[in-house]
Amino acid sequence: MVANLSMAQNFEGVINMKTTNEVMKETASLTWYLKGTKSRMEISSQAGEHSSEYAIISDEKGLDMVAEGQVTPIDKSALDLGLSNVTLLSEKEGVQMNGYACKQAVYFDGKSQTTYWLTDALGLTFTDIPSIMRRNMPNIDSKGFPVKMEKRNADGKVVLTQEVVSAQVSKVNDSKFDR
Repeated sequence: MVANLSMAQNFEGVINMKTTNEVMKETASLTWYLKGTKSRMEISSQAGEHSSEYAIISDEKGLDMVAEGQVTPIDKSALDLGLSNVTLLSEKEGVQMNGYACKQAVYFDGKSQTTYWLTDALGLTFTDIPSIMRRNMPNIDSKGFPVKMEKRNADGKVVLTQEVVSAQVSKVNDSKFDR
C-alpha cells in the first residue's frame, strides 16, 4: 500500500499553495515539502469562524495526519478517489500562469467544468499530488503539474480554486517528515 502513497519525483524543495472552496466558505494555505518519496503538507484553513492547522505526511512509513501533537494514521478507505469520468473539452499550449509556461486543459464531468494550467517546469506531475489531496479531483490524462486549478459549477460560477503561490528548489531536512 505504501508504494501507492508516495512517488519519487524530480523536485526537492517547498511549494506554497492557496485554495478556496466557495461552497464551504473555506480558504486555506498549504506548504508542501517534497524530498524523494517523502511528502509533508502543512495546511492552515479558515472556514467561517473555524480555523484549523494540521499536516499530512506521506513516506515509506505510511500516511498520517498530525494535528495538535497527535498522530493519526489515515485509513486506506480515505484514499478511495471516487473519481468522476471526465471529458477533455480543450487544450491550449503556450499559456502563461503564475510565471510558468503552461498547457491549459479544460475538462467536463457532466456537471462542472474544471480548468487546469499544467507545467513541466517543476519536475512534478499531477500524480505526484498525494492521493489524499486528489480524492476530490477528477483523474486527468493531461501531463504536467497544475500551477492553477479552477472548478466552475453548472452556472459558470467558480466554486473551487487551487494555485501555486511559489515553488523553491531547496534541500529539505529529513526531520520535516518526523511524526
